[in-house]
Amino acid sequence: MDFDKKRFAPTEVGRIVNRFLTAHFKDYVDYDFTAKLEDELDAVARGEKEWIPLLESFWRPFSKTLKDKEANVSRSEVTQARILGVDPKTGLQVSVRMGRYGPFTQIGTKDDPEKPRFAGLRPGQRIDTLSLQEALDLFLLPRALGHTEDGQEIVVNVGRFGPYVRFGSKFVSLKKDDDPYKVTRERALDLISEKKRSDLAKRIKHFHNTEIEIINGRFGAYITDGKHKARIPKDKEPADITQAEAEALLLASAEAAAPKRKAAPRKAAGKPRKVAAKAKSPPLA
Repeated sequence: MDFDKKRFAPTEVGRIVNRFLTAHFKDYVDYDFTAKLEDELDAVARGEKEWIPLLESFWRPFSKTLKDKEANVSRSEVTQARILGVDPKTGLQVSVRMGRYGPFTQIGTKDDPEKPRFAGLRPGQRIDTLSLQEALDLFLLPRALGHTEDGQEIVVNVGRFGPYVRFGSKFVSLKKDDDPYKVTRERALDLISEKKRSDLAKRIKHFHNTEIEIINGRFGAYITDGKHKARIPKDKEPADITQAEAEALLLASAEAAAPKRKAAPRKAAGKPRKVAAKAKSPPLA
């Protein structure tokens, strides 16, 4: 839904479903058909018609249509796949289609010696209007933008939570106005500097020659070494935590998070054998 204009807008999946139903099940999505069926169902509800003959008259031709579509409609038709052309660098086919997680473009096919490459469409791009060049541009990511002054590699990419800049092992999100396909090294350095200033403002304490820091986070202060996090006890002031205390809390947190090994089941003790007593011979008369 477009909240600014207060109206509903179809999604890419909605457009594909609509085109598929209109092409292959035209009679069943027709307004006159649904209106007539609704009148007939109302007649059943009033007791004027029998429901079994009505459903049979619907199901028999519908079932026949389903079987015909299953046998004659290809998967590419269902996903609305379009061949856009050929990648000039590799000579492989470029196509676009709908996938499980949304629309995507693809270089190559499953029949090629190398595995196909995939890239998701950007917001606003559509399967039915995407051009070859627009599809090829989607494969420009990740983009290497050089290095920071201290030698960390700068890479721009799009992830699960949107476009970002990676510098070394750390990340900073791009702003709404930043285009990951066009952002410059200078802009990336500005975002990195902003991120570092923000991190410093949140830092309560840093222990010299270690990666251990005490950070003022969204839900309160915590200890981190870049790999693990540990809560600070309520009776402790974050700034008063010593390095030894921080190391102990991190170790306890890491041990608590480690998967527990299941103890091997003990073997049941064997039941003692019963020794049958030998029957005594009756005394001789």
